[in-house]
Amino acid sequence: MQCFSHTIVIIVRRYHDGHFKPPTMDDLPVPRGSWQAQYDANQRRYNTALFLGLAFATTTFIVAKSSGLLYLNYSPPKTLD
Repeated sequence: MQCFSHTIVIIVRRYHDGHFKPPTMDDLPVPRGSWQAQYDANQRRYNTALFLGLAFATTTFIVAKSSGLLYLNYSPPKTLD
């Protein structure tokens, strides 16, 4: 059993093969381009998604209300039936 556990220890220790280099700040990507241009492009995309979502929700609400599928309980019903 001793030989088996020693083999496992050797295999585990060889995992990095001795050439492991700890990461440094030099390994990080370097920013390129204008941050303002990227920010503006992102905001255009986010605002488009926001307005499309609001338009879809409003359209869905209007269609559901006009078709009678949605009753908002603003007042008591006119009849008890």
